[in-house]
Amino acid sequence: MTDFIETHRPLPQLSPADKTYIGSNFHRLEELCLSRPKKPADYRSQIRAGLLPLPPYVVHGIEMYPADFFVFPDSVGSIGDQLKKEFSARYRRTAESYGEQIPEAHIGEEFAAYLSGEYAVCLRWVTPETILLKGLAMRRIDELQSDPSPGDAQWSAALRYWVNRLDAMEREFAPCDRARFGSLPSRVRYIDNVRAKYPDCFTVGAIPKG
Repeated sequence: MTDFIETHRPLPQLSPADKTYIGSNFHRLEELCLSRPKKPADYRSQIRAGLLPLPPYVVHGIEMYPADFFVFPDSVGSIGDQLKKEFSARYRRTAESYGEQIPEAHIGEEFAAYLSGEYAVCLRWVTPETILLKGLAMRRIDELQSDPSPGDAQWSAALRYWVNRLDAMEREFAPCDRARFGSLPSRVRYIDNVRAKYPDCFTVGAIPKG
């Protein structure tokens, strides 16, 4: 076992640009623990046990975590089974508010993905709500693009809404993430590429005046 906690998927060799991005957007666990009741070693034990998320990045053997790492667990006040139950309840409640019915097995997969630490790679704020909304936004964008009608004001408004909603939630991603995940980041596929494909939907003139 290494002295540090490894990421869920191996990272490729990091470039200077990767290190700059990670250093500017993520933090050492020691920094996040400065005002907390437990020591970093205690939290590392919980991370290794699968009770808290893995680090999204490691630089020179130093684990790097998002600033909101403890926000969801702190909102629950417990980890383990209680954390999983609260994740499931909040995820389902958010889905139902959008008319979505989500199978329990899928919610379990999303909780496992939360613990993998990889949602911190793409989301600025990692909660059950933002995890659900990321997937929902991507599905809605796919649905709209399956029957494109850029000349239709309602279609354009819906596309603009979901792309901009996703944009507000997503990080920029590190350059290494393309190699790590073996695909273009969701920001490129669902935000940059969509805006480039339907530019008229995102111009100032396309936004109705109140």
